[in-house]
Amino acid sequence: MTGENEQQNQEPHIHHTKRDAETLTALGLFISFLSVLVLIGTFWADSVRAMGVNAVAGAVLLGIGVGMIVWGRITAKKVS
Repeated sequence: MTGENEQQNQEPHIHHTKRDAETLTALGLFISFLSVLVLIGTFWADSVRAMGVNAVAGAVLLGIGVGMIVWGRITAKKVS
């Protein structure tokens, strides 16, 4: 009986962790897409300073997005 209760307690945790991993992956894809747009917009910047700011911002966003995708996939593999 105790083993059955422990299994029931674990199921919601696994469900929530899987949901969180899928959410991380989706948000990572969205942020990565936005970062690519920012990096493309770098070429139409008016000044060198604006180009630098856009390039750095795009690179930081891309790093965050890729990190979220990787972390989401690692978490999903742990749960599966």
